[in-house]
Amino acid sequence: MPNLTAFESKMTDSLHPSLTAREMAEHFVVAVLEAEYGQAFTRSPGFDKMVGTLAEMIVTNPELRRQTLAVASALIKKNRDNQKNRI
Repeated sequence: MPNLTAFESKMTDSLHPSLTAREMAEHFVVAVLEAEYGQAFTRSPGFDKMVGTLAEMIVTNPELRRQTLAVASALIKKNRDNQKNRI
């Protein structure tokens, strides 16, 4: 599943525990859209506004917020564990 691999790679590179829920949602939206449509799509006019709108929907919807933060938390933990194994 190349899209899943691209998504996970993008998320792992951009997530850290000090991000706010809104910032995590924005990273999530960008990673999903970039994995599905490529980096050229992220340079489209209006992309930032679309990311902001989608991130706002995620953080204001309790179920979407919970799911997004759960995925982000799992990826942060995985990234932390991978860094510990490298030391």
